[in-house]
Amino acid sequence: MLLMVSALSNSTENSFANNISKQQRKSINAPQLIAQISAEERLKERAKQEVAETTKQIKACQTNWKLYYRRASALTALVRYEEALEDSAKAIKLDPKQVDPLLLHARLCENTLDDETAAKDYTAAINLGTPLTSNYMLLRSHAYESMLKPDLALADALGYLKGHPERYDTNTARIIGTLYLKLGKGKEAVEHFTYCLKIKPKMSKVREMRGDAYMILKDYNAAAADYTLEIERIPNIVTKLYAKRANAYRKAGQLKKAEQDEIKIKSVSHEVFDIAPFRN
Repeated sequence: MLLMVSALSNSTENSFANNISKQQRKSINAPQLIAQISAEERLKERAKQEVAETTKQIKACQTNWKLYYRRASALTALVRYEEALEDSAKAIKLDPKQVDPLLLHARLCENTLDDETAAKDYTAAINLGTPLTSNYMLLRSHAYESMLKPDLALADALGYLKGHPERYDTNTARIIGTLYLKLGKGKEAVEHFTYCLKIKPKMSKVREMRGDAYMILKDYNAAAADYTLEIERIPNIVTKLYAKRANAYRKAGQLKKAEQDEIKIKSVSHEVFDIAPFRN
């Protein structure tokens, strides 16, 4: 994750015992040592202190973008997203050329399902022309994908790799393959999924997606083979995979195998239907 809570430094753990209040010390059970308090609790305590400290400083100086950014970061650690959004937006308004508030605001927007605003924030960060511009393109790619704009997402993912072939790995290959698949480009999707599977043969869902790509290419036998391997990878019965394989078998002319899968689907569906009323 590119987003880091700047105020929550590595010194948090070392300073926590000194900063803990007398009231908090009284609330700790006798056998429990301060050092045993969880990292999450220490983080939250330091974040609360940071909010208090920056609030005092903001009252004295309301034109310092860093103060709003620091408080927004601490509020994010406390999962107070709406307040963090307000502060990060103020930091951006005070100095639009600072990349950290833009990235924080973008991530908060994604957390609150406002991908359109997140994409705009990443665009502003990209336009600043920092050395990490291509990284922001990859982040914007995720936002575009969530907005159901695979064409824009793909352009950004490829832009992230442009001039940096060393960044191409199974993760980026899966992302790019998925985007090609959403665009109905089976050949390109197969190429990227195949790269993934050469390195990680059991990579989650990749065989299923390559099967989908083969279906686009009308290579039904290859699709059925991939669905079979994905079925074998998962210990539980997933009817969706059997339905996909049945469709591939039927289109390949293997009607008996298609019927066997359809029987399996009906038996599982009947079982799920019978127990469904008792799940609530």
